[in-house]
Amino acid sequence: MSKQNTVDTTEQTVKNGLKTKHIVWPVLFGLIGVVWMVVNEFSEITSSSEPFSTFFTPTTFVFLLLAIALIVIRDLAGMGRLYLLADKKLGFGALFRIRMLYEFTSAVTPSAAGGSTLEMIFINREGIKFGRSTAICILSLFLDELCLVLLFPLVFLFFPVADFFTIAGNSATAIASLFAAGYIAKLVWVSILFVGIFVKPEAISWMISKLFSIKWLKKWKLKAFRTAVDIKACSKEMRHKPWHFWLSNILLSIVLWVSRFLIVNALILAFVHSDTVLSYFDHVVVMLRQAIVMVVMMIAPTPGGSGFIEVMFESYLGDFIPKGMALLLIVMVWRMLTYYNYLIIGAIITPRWLARHFPRKKGKESKQEA
Repeated sequence: MSKQNTVDTTEQTVKNGLKTKHIVWPVLFGLIGVVWMVVNEFSEITSSSEPFSTFFTPTTFVFLLLAIALIVIRDLAGMGRLYLLADKKLGFGALFRIRMLYEFTSAVTPSAAGGSTLEMIFINREGIKFGRSTAICILSLFLDELCLVLLFPLVFLFFPVADFFTIAGNSATAIASLFAAGYIAKLVWVSILFVGIFVKPEAISWMISKLFSIKWLKKWKLKAFRTAVDIKACSKEMRHKPWHFWLSNILLSIVLWVSRFLIVNALILAFVHSDTVLSYFDHVVVMLRQAIVMVVMMIAPTPGGSGFIEVMFESYLGDFIPKGMALLLIVMVWRMLTYYNYLIIGAIITPRWLARHFPRKKGKESKQEA
């Protein structure tokens, strides 16, 4: 394939992934999820004698500001990690654009796909060599998955496992089963990445060649080999970094995930009255249940898990939030602050970013018209 054909293919891939019209589907699925919640909570909302204004007190706004601060911390941690992985060669503007484009892509694609497919192109177009950008994406993925994989054994070591897989006092067998399958998949993937990056990248190529020689896996063989090549590139770039490089990136990854999971806790404190305030242990359960939802969301076919996550939130996290208006407010504000905000920001910056990095070629267009 010629260099021009490669550029054209890359341009088409990015433009297809960043079409702002993709926003319609996640918004539609999200509205369906909210309508389902309203119907489910309708009797609680209508029977409540509590005035709507009681949900908005000075304390409410304090914890809303805390929730917003946690979102900012989360994004700054993600940008900081990218800054370190790129050897401090990206400015604040480039870091912000890459972060927002990544979140936008994640919001308009199914949860299993995520935004990492295009992230290496975003990084490359902001001035980082393609091999390096590939290594950055692979390592970012490894650090994120590693945090989730290590989180659960550590928490389950100190807290009863049953507390995280019950709904209204009943065992949530389906969620536990889906979580177990998702966790095993992540554990296998993290192990593959670890071996490929730090131990023996050649072993990954050998394993992939054997695995994808199986008849019913052959159609994914080319994509699998590309992944093996990416892991090799990451190993070459990253395996000889000093210990403080890894420590800094691990700490930033922890800050990123903890701040993400604390947002719901801040919203509970904002909208739930003091007489039903949660204990410290309850807050830990709420945080870990969000992590469990993230693992289970791997199966969600909708963009960004939209619709799916609203329904799951209502049933799975509703144990810690009074039914009715409080639950509805928390879910709506949570999705607005952590999902729809990225849709809006992405829709604003995407056209300008595409125009800057993939300008229309007048000469080419004139030739086509002729």
